[in-house]
Amino acid sequence: MSETIIRQIIEHAEKKLRERWENGLVDKDEPQDTIHEIAATHVPISNITILECAVDDIDLATSEPKLGPAFEGSPTPINIIAANIYEAIEQALWELYRELQEEEEDEVEEMYQLKEDKNGDNV
Repeated sequence: MSETIIRQIIEHAEKKLRERWENGLVDKDEPQDTIHEIAATHVPISNITILECAVDDIDLATSEPKLGPAFEGSPTPINIIAANIYEAIEQALWELYRELQEEEEDEVEEMYQLKEDKNGDNV
C-alpha cells in the first residue's frame, strides 16, 4: 500500500524538527514554539489536500479537535479536518522531541561512562 498523504506530511514535519534539533535551533527548555511553528506550517491549505488526508484517515474527519476548528474558526468540515491534521502533526512532533531528548541523554550518559572508565584505568 502506498504511503498516505497525512503520513508524508508528518514525516516532512519530523524531518524539519530533526534538522532544527541537529543544528541547535530548538530551545530544549521551551520547545513548544518550535513544535507549534513546524506543525502549523505543515497543515495543508488547499481543500483538496485536506480532504485527501481525511480520506486516508477517517478519524481526521470524525474526531472533534481539542483546539477547536482551524483557520478562521468556523466549524466547517474543512476547518475541523485541518485542526485534526494540526493535532496529528503536533502529536508526532512531541513524540519525536521526546525521542531526541532520550537519545541525547543516552549519548551524554555514554560519554560520561567512557570518561569514568578512562579515568579509572589511569589510577
